[in-house]
Amino acid sequence: MRITVGDYYDGKSSRRQAAELHDEFGMLSVQTGDAKLAGAIPLAEVEISSRIGNTPRYLSFPGGATFECNDNAAIDRLVATYSESSHSGLLHRLESGKRYILASLVLVIAFVWGGITWGIPALAHTAAFAMPASANNLIDKGVLELLDSQMFSTTELPEATQERVLAAFQPIIEGYQGEFQVRVLFRHGGEIGANAMALPSGSIIFTDELVELAETDTELVAILAHELGHVIKRHSLRQALQSTVLGVLVVTITGDISSVSSIVTTLPIILTQLGYSRDFEREADQFSLRVMREQGIDPQNFATILRRIEKAATCIESEKTTTHKGQECDTKATEGDNELSSYLSTHPSTEERLQDFLPPAS
Repeated sequence: MRITVGDYYDGKSSRRQAAELHDEFGMLSVQTGDAKLAGAIPLAEVEISSRIGNTPRYLSFPGGATFECNDNAAIDRLVATYSESSHSGLLHRLESGKRYILASLVLVIAFVWGGITWGIPALAHTAAFAMPASANNLIDKGVLELLDSQMFSTTELPEATQERVLAAFQPIIEGYQGEFQVRVLFRHGGEIGANAMALPSGSIIFTDELVELAETDTELVAILAHELGHVIKRHSLRQALQSTVLGVLVVTITGDISSVSSIVTTLPIILTQLGYSRDFEREADQFSLRVMREQGIDPQNFATILRRIEKAATCIESEKTTTHKGQECDTKATEGDNELSSYLSTHPSTEERLQDFLPPAS
């Protein structure tokens, strides 16, 4: 019985030959006129391609011969007649059913979202703690060079002030020297303003403006403990790895290879300008809280200096307004004017964040 017509390829050359597909009780053969080209072969020994839309179907015979046809309905009936599997045509039903397409779209979105939300951070965490200290040192050097060339200038703090602050920092630093060579550097912040940031290998930068804004060295120690938390928890490196992996994901989805090269060349900027996630900030906060309690330092010092920084940040005006030691401001800047002006630009400022550092309400 003739099933359908199509083209026959013998598997030995590229020659195409018009032919018919025949079925005799589950035995398939290909013939043209009275001449048999292939078969008779049991259906079970013939490989039939899955139906995908209206693309041609291929029946591959033992020995390499192939029969190609566009009559998907005829092939579906043939398969259904002899197939005992309820999964026959499953791929076609999935790709042609709107509800299956919608379900697949939802699953893909959920998978990508889950990967970005949990998978990439977990991968970055594992990779960051597996990388040797030398890798951190290399990144650290590049970031510091970028900061010094584009953002910071030489510190203007008197030597006596630097020595006094470093002496206050020393007990904390000595307690956490090890894999990371913790060191404190002073820089004039300029547009960055009152700020502090931790680099991957353990360098922690304090701007002159932040040192001048603090009323006590203990407040600066509280900031140091927080930044040390970023170092110990490898937040800078984890942030950079997350951004890089996300770039690779974008390339996989869009095919835009320039995304990865852009991320590689701007890695120092990623480390210094994107800031940390709220999860990283909470982790660093808890670390600093533990350190301050271990050192017998009142955690309220951290809340005090953070509030003073926040107040100073609102005093930045387009033409330049300066505020020292928490004095009142003449005017308040708009929200967009102080984007890079303070420690809070990369540290979320919320009262909820400071609750653990304040004494319980009576």
